[in-house]
Amino acid sequence: MRHLLPTLTLALLGACGSEQLSLNSGPGEVRHLDLLVPDGGIPSRQPVLIARHGAPSNPDDWSAKVAGDVGPRFAKKRLMLPTAKGGSLTIPGPLKPGFNRIVVEGIFQGTHQRVDLSLISSSGRELPLKAQVALPLGISQSLIFDAPQLPVTHPFLELRVKISGGPCAIQHVDFWQRPMSSHYPALDGAADTIAIGEEARMGWGLPQDFPIACALGPIQTGSRLIASAGILPETKMRGKKQRVVVTVYGDGFSDDIAILDLSLWKRPFQDMDMDLSEYAGRDAKVSFLFQQEGATFGACALTNVAVLNAGVAPPLALLITSDTHRGDHMGCAEMGVDVSTPNLDALGSQGVIFERGYASTNITSPSHAAILTGIHPRDGRVLSNTQRMLDDAWTLGEAYREQGWWTIAVVTVRHLGPRGTDIAQGFDMVWAPLSKPPQAEIPVAQTREWLKEAAGRPVFIWLHLFDAHDPYAPPKDYADRYWDADIDPFDPSLPNHNWEPGTYPPRLKDLRHTEWPAALYRGEVSYLDKELGRLLSEPRVQTGVVAFTADHGEELNGILSRFDHRSLTPSTLHVPLILTGDQVPPGARVAKRVNQLDLGRTMLDLSGLYGVAYPGTNLLRHLDADEDSSDEPVFAMSAHGFSASVTVGHWHLLMQLRNQRVPSLGQVTALHVFLHDISKDPLCGANRRDQEPARTEEMLELLVAWLHEKDHGPLVSLRNTSAAEIAELSALGYSTGVESVKSEKPWLAAHLTAKKILEQQP
Repeated sequence: MRHLLPTLTLALLGACGSEQLSLNSGPGEVRHLDLLVPDGGIPSRQPVLIARHGAPSNPDDWSAKVAGDVGPRFAKKRLMLPTAKGGSLTIPGPLKPGFNRIVVEGIFQGTHQRVDLSLISSSGRELPLKAQVALPLGISQSLIFDAPQLPVTHPFLELRVKISGGPCAIQHVDFWQRPMSSHYPALDGAADTIAIGEEARMGWGLPQDFPIACALGPIQTGSRLIASAGILPETKMRGKKQRVVVTVYGDGFSDDIAILDLSLWKRPFQDMDMDLSEYAGRDAKVSFLFQQEGATFGACALTNVAVLNAGVAPPLALLITSDTHRGDHMGCAEMGVDVSTPNLDALGSQGVIFERGYASTNITSPSHAAILTGIHPRDGRVLSNTQRMLDDAWTLGEAYREQGWWTIAVVTVRHLGPRGTDIAQGFDMVWAPLSKPPQAEIPVAQTREWLKEAAGRPVFIWLHLFDAHDPYAPPKDYADRYWDADIDPFDPSLPNHNWEPGTYPPRLKDLRHTEWPAALYRGEVSYLDKELGRLLSEPRVQTGVVAFTADHGEELNGILSRFDHRSLTPSTLHVPLILTGDQVPPGARVAKRVNQLDLGRTMLDLSGLYGVAYPGTNLLRHLDADEDSSDEPVFAMSAHGFSASVTVGHWHLLMQLRNQRVPSLGQVTALHVFLHDISKDPLCGANRRDQEPARTEEMLELLVAWLHEKDHGPLVSLRNTSAAEIAELSALGYSTGVESVKSEKPWLAAHLTAKKILEQQP
């Protein structure tokens, strides 16, 4: 065994700076490796049924109990617990050992009905399993309880089941043995996202005692092998050795070059960085072997396996999206807003400011899906924060990664990460919080840390910040920047506002100084600008391609909505848009309205990746356009597909696509049309449809024609969002609605023309 590196050495190598890397004269390259699947195949990932316990005809056999006057009974081969309060049952043992998954099959009629399981060991110790929630679907459901750490040799005395929240009918309870590798992507498939804690990487599940190899390909002097590994917390075994052995081998040689001890570290993933110089020019392969003490079906995550040829001056592209950031809330926007953003102003002076960048929708996940795929929500169909993007969607991160770039995503809401809508799919490294969104300091620090680790690598980074989103709560010094702390905004001696209920957050019902939330909003913007300064001052960022934008804006003083972004108005669609790069003229400004969907294509072009297949056209074309030429139409679709809009010049037309109850307007029916002159009425309070019939018909024809077009297939997955995820989004202030939007455009009948739609208006 040669070149055996201690684990500590590996950790230091993974964090070393570019001055410690062997550099080539070019920009560098990250060559991701594919696995070589052995001829004999790979270990089975299929679970094995250990035992099935069908519902007994005598409820006493399972000690079934029901809360209330009605007792349990057996019917239709199911054990019935027919009361709204649920009940309990006990499956007697001894239960055959070797299982690590329990599946409860039944029909559950309660709303978000909860099922709790606990196993009783031979010593009488109770081992609870993570509770599951069933939805009232009216059909049989399988509630899965995974318990990878269960002992495989000792039997259990019994299984206790507690059901609350509604009546149910239990058909059977199954006990399965599930290989640990099935918790991860399969070895014979493409690398996929693996999330452990707050981090995620691209890779596969490596079963224990099964070496898997990669061909190293052309090895240059200075080439390095990089990889990482981790273990899901639920499959980790305390006090047991768990390690990955890395071996380089070829004709006549076999060298163990590293051992990574996964049992010693607390980080979700541990990085490896190994010098391959002595194998330059040789036909070599590398194998990875996972060993886990005391386990039978153990597995770990093997991720980010690549050969790095580090560059002297590797390129960088940075995309920053500031959630809920209005287009007029930057000093460099020069739109009369009292807000200090010196770092964004400096960024704008280095490149081009698009004064009227427009988003494609007014909601976080759909807008980011559009930005990172170049596909409008009209086609992509990601229209809510609970929908998951298809695994085979082609993202901006994947486009860069395919070209040999290292890709990093740092997002500050869980629903943008791999456990939510998975918009960050295809990134080598992802950070997403498991709890409430952090303030900008934390994600900026995480981004800078990973940027340092990416020394020598071409890198694309997406950073998302949530600070400007309601509720506005900047640090105290920024909260006081635009508001006198001695003034009580809820002073009961002052008259209350007269806002329509439903148009503002309920916590502001007793607000007296109505300008206070907007002052806090400006504080949030100034705070995130300060934190961004730490990242924007990094030398690699200073010389790279940088884009700053937002997913949507915010209504601060709207008519139908305040301190929210539920309406398709210029306040919610107008977003900041700044671009810098060595091909971008410094200090340039574009006054024309531009489409944010073109951002990804533009960043790829500015990075020299002109030939990469990706939708859109380069935004820099507007620099050469005639200043007197008219704006191109910009189209948008609202959250859940309730409405769509088109903006041309100073006119903004909105059409209702589905029936919807709107505060202060009541029920707004499908096909209702609104026309606004945003030069005189930027808040869109006056409907000019009747006064401008010709213009209304012209713009309506434009919108309807666009709605009937199709440039791309749907990107939305059919995966259901769990009750826990829905509750989490609701806690953040999102309206989850649980309304599905079908792919066949249910809001428009193909035979309706614009004129006929217009004739239906009252």
